[in-house]
Amino acid sequence: MKNAVSYYGKVLSLSIIILLFLWGCASKINVPNETTKKTTASTKPKKENALYLKLKVGSSPLSPISSDFNNDGFMDIAAISHGDNKLVIFWGGPERTFRRGPVYGKDLVGYHPGKIIAVDWNGDGLQDIILAAEGLFQVQYWENTGKDFVKKALIQVSINCKSIRCADLDGDGNLDIVLGPHQGNTILILWGKKGEFLFVPQAISTNEMAQNVEIGDWNHDGKKDIFWVEVVPGSVMVAINNGRRKFSKYYLKSPGKPIGLVKDAPAYVKTADLNADGCEDAAVTFEVLKEQSCTIFYGNCQGQVVSKEYIKAPVWGFSGLAVTVKQDGASPLIALGEEGRIFIAHRLGTKWMLVEKPAGSLPRDLSFADLDSDGNMDLLFSNTAGDSIGVLFGPLVTSGQN
Repeated sequence: MKNAVSYYGKVLSLSIIILLFLWGCASKINVPNETTKKTTASTKPKKENALYLKLKVGSSPLSPISSDFNNDGFMDIAAISHGDNKLVIFWGGPERTFRRGPVYGKDLVGYHPGKIIAVDWNGDGLQDIILAAEGLFQVQYWENTGKDFVKKALIQVSINCKSIRCADLDGDGNLDIVLGPHQGNTILILWGKKGEFLFVPQAISTNEMAQNVEIGDWNHDGKKDIFWVEVVPGSVMVAINNGRRKFSKYYLKSPGKPIGLVKDAPAYVKTADLNADGCEDAAVTFEVLKEQSCTIFYGNCQGQVVSKEYIKAPVWGFSGLAVTVKQDGASPLIALGEEGRIFIAHRLGTKWMLVEKPAGSLPRDLSFADLDSDGNMDLLFSNTAGDSIGVLFGPLVTSGQN
């Protein structure tokens, strides 16, 4: 009896030791600690993986844009802090470095700046900045001196402009500006005059909450058309440019079904030839349509949608959006922002595949650019619920994924 008790005691002790060992292993596998996460995130990735760089801008950062503003051979970055009312410049340098440049505060920028674009407005070979000042109902012209920027002119407008695009829409050789509101039912065109920051305004009526204007040639006639999303009815629109400053409006997507207080919540529209047929296509993100969260409307060069394709969101819906067409027969890329992360969509055979990348809170205002001049597309974006903009250095998709 004594031997039996001793035997079972040894078995029980051994069992406890084994269970404790297995529990410890399981804990290490399933519950990584914060130190492990930080070490992994800060380790320099291999060349084929995207390196994530954060640049602090200020509260509610918006609209990061890139250009070689000072013509030194390195790409620079400009962005705004919507919450802190600032325009911030970062000078680019070798080995993917950026140093903080001039910062222009509320006394110059004004209350609640919306978006910025880079364009050589005065034709001197330097990229200037045009700023949509949402809170002031203004559009501002910031002239590039090669060392800094000087606010040279402004114009009052009739809408609280939060999106902006620029192109010669009427073919007269002068740049025109297209504005979308923060809230409202009007898209505004500012027809430019030669050598002046003066304009002739023209309003295009829309449904409620028309936002995030885009410019493209939807019907392939050589004239630039205007795209926008309408958040409340859930529609996507294009205004076809008929020439002589006249437009015809068409639905790419008709108003949707109510989901809470909004209908489908379209966020952004971007245009590019995504299937290499020579015709422009339109990609749209919807924040509350999980199955169709990125919808691609394929065009036929005649202003018609011939087919659609969907990219499903992993959780609830995409917000941020950027598109680029890769050369040499490789897949086009679509960048899609969802809370706390970014996905790079690329075509593998007949399907769009998603590769997850890191990001901060509410990544939006996405744009592709080769920021380090290595021949690979990089991604620039705002962490809009934080205080930084982000850069993902390419290759964004490895050769094995493409």
